[in-house]
Amino acid sequence: MNAENRLKIWRALSDLFLDAEMNDHVFSYIARTVYECGISLAEAEEILWYEVYPVLEGNLRSVAGVWDGWPDPWLLENLPSPVRPSAIHGETSIIKYIKRCWQQVTEVYENQNA
Repeated sequence: MNAENRLKIWRALSDLFLDAEMNDHVFSYIARTVYECGISLAEAEEILWYEVYPVLEGNLRSVAGVWDGWPDPWLLENLPSPVRPSAIHGETSIIKYIKRCWQQVTEVYENQNA
């Protein structure tokens, strides 16, 4: 995947970690971005868990977390190339929350591209 598309995916997936209420608009935006970047849901999910989650999950634990998004330069500087830990670490409630959100994205993607 080229750098431009990777940034688009990071930008979209980072919305799952905002200190804001998730809604169908967010899930649709992420699903559309995955489709437009020409990657599979499986590839996008790997990027979610191995690139975006390790860096941004802390925002969901913050009392006053980022709610309006991260600037592109910040994403480019802070989201590394894929790290493949043996397991996803973090608070169980946050992992479950992200899994539920990803399920919503998957459902929207499948409905949009059926």
